Amino acid sequence: MISFRPRAAVLCLYEAARLFLITGAFAHSQAGAATSFPILPLLTPGALFFLMSLFWLLDAPGHRAYGPLFLTGKALGVITAAIWILLADDRVAREFADGAERLVASGVSLFLIPGDILSAWLALGIMRRQAGG
Repeated sequence: MISFRPRAAVLCLYEAARLFLITGAFAHSQAGAATSFPILPLLTPGALFFLMSLFWLLDAPGHRAYGPLFLTGKALGVITAAIWILLADDRVAREFADGAERLVASGVSLFLIPGDILSAWLALGIMRRQAGG
């Protein structure tokens, strides 16, 4: 019998929303399929966070080993997004054609930092609960 795991459910929902948001923002900012293909593989590792959270939702004890990898990936994501926000200059801003795309890029970055911190906290709670029994 599968028991309901609220932390894992919230984590899985966030990771699904995160994946859709990042992919949608990326697709919106690209001019065409020819320019988006070389960069699209850079987005696919984000799908692993969704899969890890889905596995925790379905069978947390069986997939407990994913915890350190998940937390490391989230820490790298937060650090990378924070550095991007701090170091983005006019050259980066000019890569986005209009104000709407700049707003999308900033919104995605500002959504990801607190969201990834929250997901790391939820993952840590899942790991602690599994360690406790």
